[in-house]
Amino acid sequence: MLSAPPPAFHLVHRSPSWDNLAVDTPSRGDERFTVSGELPSGRGPAGPHDGYFHDWQFLTELVRETGSFVGYQHFGVASYLPAQFSVFELELHDPAAWRADDDRTSVTVDLRVRPSQVLDGAPHRLLLDCAVLLNARPCARVRAALGFLVPMPVHTPDPAGPAVAVRPGDVGRVSAESVLLGTPMLSSHGRLVSPVLIPGELPGLGAPPGRPVPDLALVEVVRQASLLCARLSCGLRPRLSTTTSLAVRRRGSAVAGAPLHCTAVPGTLGVDAQGHPCVPVTLTVHQGSRAVLEATSEVYQAA
Repeated sequence: MLSAPPPAFHLVHRSPSWDNLAVDTPSRGDERFTVSGELPSGRGPAGPHDGYFHDWQFLTELVRETGSFVGYQHFGVASYLPAQFSVFELELHDPAAWRADDDRTSVTVDLRVRPSQVLDGAPHRLLLDCAVLLNARPCARVRAALGFLVPMPVHTPDPAGPAVAVRPGDVGRVSAESVLLGTPMLSSHGRLVSPVLIPGELPGLGAPPGRPVPDLALVEVVRQASLLCARLSCGLRPRLSTTTSLAVRRRGSAVAGAPLHCTAVPGTLGVDAQGHPCVPVTLTVHQGSRAVLEATSEVYQAA
């Protein structure tokens, strides 16, 4: 099973002004928070991993859960409105800091949260700018837009056809349960098209038929497809690789149970200033003829 006790993170509010708290009214300006804790070794919200780098997917859940909590508690967003990323951007500007070892790894995330699209006194969107430190070493930034939307009714879709999942090691995972990509079709130019496999009941990644696919699952699809494309088209090894940059733009909602595919197109293989191979990838997740999200990433190999 993939389920495991989540890491304990602590949230501290560092408001630039306490005036609204004194009269118990929602905030109307920027708010600042710090989240801190320790990373669990070999596990993340998208499943166990065994590679050269820490799994950064904990940031996807941390930013979404913190942003939604802040929206409900500090900005007056109605609690029945679910939170959903419209933009998620990640930059690992110090890949060496993400190297996994047997020592405990502390994490600190400083968040600046700004309200946007304020209607009827409450924002319908929050903008988050986050600085990430591992063992007190600045190493990443996350920028995100988190929307609070009225759920739309959906119909139970026609089921997707059978698909054979790729090997966990090809997408940087250990367990077959956490593999979200089926066997791809690969063109002579490196273009890869894979069926997306959304489990029905897996915590964090799964959704029953007819329900929206979780944010964590969509970001994980992009991460897995990036590593798989880099391996098949450029020979990069997933166990030694990570995505050092990621920009995801949501174009709509994906419905679990219906056919869903991810297309990945590699750019030109290059090397960074230290001689490490890296390749950009352009991705689209689509359901039928409708694009669900568009993304770009860069896959970096340590050696």
